[in-house]
Amino acid sequence: MATEQPVNKIGLGPEGRMGAIIQFIVLTALGILIFVYALPPALIVLVLLPATLIMLIAEGHLVLIGDCFPCAPPGGNWTPAMSRFAVGIKMTLIWAVFTFLLLLIMRYIVPGWPIGPLYLWFGAIGFWCTLIYGCNWNTWPFKGKLHPWGTMGAGFVVVMVITILVWNFLTNLDGTPFADTPMNHKGPLNVNWLTGYIVWAIAWFFVFNPVFVTQGWPFTKWGHPGAAIGQTILSHILALICWSGSLAMGMSPTFSFGAMASSIVTWAIFYSWHFQFWGITKLTGAARAITAFIIVVVISAIWIAILNAILGPAAGSISAAKLPADVNILIIYVNLCVLAPAFIGHNGFWLRWPLTLPNPPGTPPPDQSV
Repeated sequence: MATEQPVNKIGLGPEGRMGAIIQFIVLTALGILIFVYALPPALIVLVLLPATLIMLIAEGHLVLIGDCFPCAPPGGNWTPAMSRFAVGIKMTLIWAVFTFLLLLIMRYIVPGWPIGPLYLWFGAIGFWCTLIYGCNWNTWPFKGKLHPWGTMGAGFVVVMVITILVWNFLTNLDGTPFADTPMNHKGPLNVNWLTGYIVWAIAWFFVFNPVFVTQGWPFTKWGHPGAAIGQTILSHILALICWSGSLAMGMSPTFSFGAMASSIVTWAIFYSWHFQFWGITKLTGAARAITAFIIVVVISAIWIAILNAILGPAAGSISAAKLPADVNILIIYVNLCVLAPAFIGHNGFWLRWPLTLPNPPGTPPPDQSV
């Protein structure tokens, strides 16, 4: 006799964290096999790495700012009676079209750059701005007052204006192949230094934002946008300390931002959302926040060691081809350009099809002991 499923169960396999483990193993294995070992090293370093920064901007707008409208929750019209597969296909197509249009505009209209490191440096600024404005600031003051795509349009304008201002007035291309071109705005911040700083800033505001790691602590009583202001200031101060401090200690720049900071970002997402604060949900408030932060740091250190072992042969191929990357650049590529968008897309667009439904980010709330 077939085992009966609970009436409210949607999808295959176990629910909750056990389903997340299956998702983690499958997506990680497929992601590394397909996007690292099945592709030429030059394609990864020279094309995919810079281009996927634009893809991340598109995904951030759809998930964080546009609330997955028009198909997936919370802004879309999906109901449990509808096919998650169809919803996933539709949202993925929207994501692909959005990404393609951005790349098309940047390549052939404005600013007309060939695919390469300019997309990486500019894209890092745009990605940073998308994340902090969409997640920590919750697209203030537009979210909840406009149609989801109206919010996304307004958010896109804010993100692009800030990104372009930073690019035009704060960056310089000294020490790069573009140093003596009109594209060098000769601002105070070198793009290579700024990129490392930005990744550290993303790591810290993922730690302090309202749904991941500390779930907004210690700013939970500051209201909105007060908490967002506090998170923004503290995150960028700590990012400057970590980035400048690691460089002053003689640490490899790529290890600092490529391995350390990107792994904190990745595990802030995985541990807080996919694994729902596993093992510490009986704690609340500051106790959960501090414990979650320690766990994320420890897991990140272990994760770096694991990825070093897994990606070592691919890094050797990159070195043999004399490409401008090392194993730490592969780690940030896997973390932020392959796994993080895959997990966010699978949860947000596909609702973890064909596995059981994921819980929403921020589950359980910081004031609830479970």
